[in-house]
Amino acid sequence: MKRLPIGISDFKKLIENDYYFVDTSEMIAEIYREAADIALITRPRRFGKTLNMSMLRYFFDNRFETSALFTGLKISEDTEVMKEINGYPTVFLTFKDIKDNSWEMTRENLKALIAELYGEYYGLLKKNLKDFQWNYCHRIINGIGSDVDYQRGLKNLTEFLFEIYKKPVMLIIDEYDVPIQSGWSYGFYDDVIGFMRGFLSGALKDNNCLFKGVLTGIYRVAKESIFSGLNNLSVFTILEKDYSEYFGFTEDEINDIFNHFGSEYDLKMKNDLKSWYNGYKFGDSTIYNPWSVVNYLRFKELKSYWINTSSNDLIITVIEENLHYNSDFRLAIENLISGKNITKTIDNSASLRDLQTKTDSIWSLFLFSGYLKQESYVLKKGKYECKLNIPNEEVLIFFQDTVLSWLEKSGERTLFSIVKPLLNGKAEIFCENLKNYVLNALSYHDLKGEPENTYHMILLGMFAHLTEEYWIKSNRESGLGRYDICLKAKDKQNYSAIIEIKADPEAVKDAMKQIDEKAYLQELTSEGYTRIMKIALGVDGKRIETIAELM
Repeated sequence: MKRLPIGISDFKKLIENDYYFVDTSEMIAEIYREAADIALITRPRRFGKTLNMSMLRYFFDNRFETSALFTGLKISEDTEVMKEINGYPTVFLTFKDIKDNSWEMTRENLKALIAELYGEYYGLLKKNLKDFQWNYCHRIINGIGSDVDYQRGLKNLTEFLFEIYKKPVMLIIDEYDVPIQSGWSYGFYDDVIGFMRGFLSGALKDNNCLFKGVLTGIYRVAKESIFSGLNNLSVFTILEKDYSEYFGFTEDEINDIFNHFGSEYDLKMKNDLKSWYNGYKFGDSTIYNPWSVVNYLRFKELKSYWINTSSNDLIITVIEENLHYNSDFRLAIENLISGKNITKTIDNSASLRDLQTKTDSIWSLFLFSGYLKQESYVLKKGKYECKLNIPNEEVLIFFQDTVLSWLEKSGERTLFSIVKPLLNGKAEIFCENLKNYVLNALSYHDLKGEPENTYHMILLGMFAHLTEEYWIKSNRESGLGRYDICLKAKDKQNYSAIIEIKADPEAVKDAMKQIDEKAYLQELTSEGYTRIMKIALGVDGKRIETIAELM
């Protein structure tokens, strides 16, 4: 039986060591027949970009003899494309490890990466190039070239290989935007953009030495002019159908995995996979997160594997800053955590710089990074109006924890001490704790916007850490209407709660009356719950009136 590959992004190693491979080899044929000379494919991190680029490299690179690697794969049935195997000089470059926190370190690591690339062809270049060309290569390899030398490095290498082999070059660039993201996070954005613009556009624009160029990343980063003037470029984001099934696992591929490993995995694990790690929408394909799936099947524990693989600092910073100052954003996050859809305009050419000035660019960041999914969309004036929601349990927990962290930073007492009385059926003490928290810990900035919506989100954030013991439901139907919040204990011997909020302190009695008249407790009582608290809140700014009753 084959082994599950965890963290293996080298195609040759994966095949030769008999790891399980979800066959994406038909992508090779699509790239070969791609109408555009340059294809940029954007997908979230850890969705198989590097492995697929490695597969392309081993197929096309004329330095290898790799037909055995593709025996039995789907591409082996395509006789036209198989004639091209190992038929092109190929340049493969990945930026996935350029994650430094200063421009000085990034610049040195970029130079070292280019020097290493030239070093792969050391003997070939030294033997076949003219003296002045080799002198240039010597400066690159030995780290003594100028910044201009390194910026021209990719273009010059493709020209050298074309001259030597008399064949056009296959250019594969993986995770091109990783150093750009670091530049944004650590304050050297303009420096890294300036370098990458010259490095990439020089190699891609009007380069007659190329057969094809394939790039991957998370973002298009179009407005920084990295790809300006590239008339031969096609961009395939998660909103396009092309290449949609090659990054992440489809439902059929999950079924194949379970069939292969037989009795080792059961139906419960399959259902857990669906709720925790499924739900992404790439083009018209529904996709499972491959990193989380493989780790869950290996360790058999439901965890946030993908969320915890690398820094979420950029996403967390954007969420916390906008929670503080942007009431519309707070409402949208509340709706998402509550399981609702939100409709936002998505610009697939948005830049990281837009995060400072354009609110909608936040949703583009979340979508293309994998923190939201598009349920559906309509194309209007070149932009996408998307219906968005949270894809699965793993990402939902991330949003809940981030809101919880923001709330904790906003106050002096821990949120657990505020909520703890609810666990013991002491609703009145909880209400007093809430009043003191709002009065002493929150600012008027935190309470901007519609009072009912603002307090709704604050409470959901407070309850986020209770998910192991409670189902936290929001705006769900029960009885004759829709309650605001329900804390439903997973153990019926524990206390549960129904909470109704009114945007007027004087309307607190109406809120309690609504709980009774609309029979909001029906869902709980019909399932045999007997320990139920009814909590009514009337709110406006920092003023709160409360009524609490224990059934």
